[in-house]
Amino acid sequence: MSIYTRVATATATLALFAIAIPFFAQDAPAPAAGKGGKGGGKATGPAKPLRPIEPAPRWPDGRVNLGAAPGHTGYWELRPGFAGRPSGPVPFQPWAKALFDYRQSSQKLTRPPYIDCRAAPGPEYLLAPGFEIIDAPDLKRVFLMDMAGSHSWRVIYTDGRQHPKPEDLRPTFLGHSIGHFEGDTLVIDTVGFNEKIWIMGSYPSTEQLHLTEKFTRPTLGSLEYEVTIDDPGAYTGPWSARGVINETMAAGFVPNGEMFEYICEDDR
Repeated sequence: MSIYTRVATATATLALFAIAIPFFAQDAPAPAAGKGGKGGGKATGPAKPLRPIEPAPRWPDGRVNLGAAPGHTGYWELRPGFAGRPSGPVPFQPWAKALFDYRQSSQKLTRPPYIDCRAAPGPEYLLAPGFEIIDAPDLKRVFLMDMAGSHSWRVIYTDGRQHPKPEDLRPTFLGHSIGHFEGDTLVIDTVGFNEKIWIMGSYPSTEQLHLTEKFTRPTLGSLEYEVTIDDPGAYTGPWSARGVINETMAAGFVPNGEMFEYICEDDR
């Protein structure tokens, strides 16, 4: 292999690894807000929109449509550098903190499972380069389609069913999800995880993990995501994180866009 081929291969590998950044890539709480409302910064005015601000699509009954309007396509594009953070100190159990620290100190050797094409739940599911939400009220389901990682998909049942009994749950990477709408917010409750996942960044989890996620779409091009992580096997109490996409960011909704092929094996 020539030096040019080796350089090109290495460059491509680094580029692909760079875009595989999780929705919550940061592992430390956000800095305290200063007088200007941002971490220690000066007061600034609202950021200038990069795209037109349009109303969110709605179904005939008035409920917000989290996906593309009927007859259209669209997906949520994420960019490197886009990340949310825990909203406060993470209440680790000692063993979980030790594992977290090890993963942080050995990042050149310890690859997150999603980089090796394993499915990832919750916040780690929302990866660059993007994902699609398919809102299907006729089926009483919402589907989340992952462009990155293992090209996996999640189904959120909105038909009023409950989770299977604990003894009937088979631990999986994505768990079992049920959801309901509270106004314009989809609330998702998920249990039934295995212990092969990294729930967010370098944070560990156990089969006791219980996720509560909230998706809110204020406008066509904005999406608010909140997650509460409750895992008594790894943490001494619940903790939360939040991420936002809006028209002022490089990340955003691509109206009439189609998800493209991204193969995670190509970064090896």
